[in-house]
Amino acid sequence: METRDLEEILKKASVLEKDRVLSNIQEISFVDYINQLMIDKNLEKSDIIRDSQIPRTYAYQIFQGSKQAGRDKVIQLAFAMKLDLDETNRFLTIAHHNHLYAKQQRDAIIIFAISKGYDLMQTNELLDEFHHELLGDFN
Repeated sequence: METRDLEEILKKASVLEKDRVLSNIQEISFVDYINQLMIDKNLEKSDIIRDSQIPRTYAYQIFQGSKQAGRDKVIQLAFAMKLDLDETNRFLTIAHHNHLYAKQQRDAIIIFAISKGYDLMQTNELLDEFHHELLGDFN
């Protein structure tokens, strides 16, 4: 079911229907969602980890659910998976992070990069050009 459809059902539900409507909503875990995306997009975990530039051990912990990915790590994974803006924002939501927000310059740069099909390296070059923190752990 699409999110918009569910929102409409929730808006229209009466107080008497609340138990039936709300009990049918199952929250998807970040781990389940990332695994479903890998299947849907025919992606390999090793390729995602390489392209995300997240240290391998840490990335595997994220995939197993033993580590919760911070917002930047989720964005790095989104770039590695070549997610569009809507998919990236849904990914951030499921990971319990804020959407990319166009009125914040760093987020605007990331939105621009996603919209233009930039990879992580190109995005970091753009972030650096505007003197923002890069995506990833670079010393």
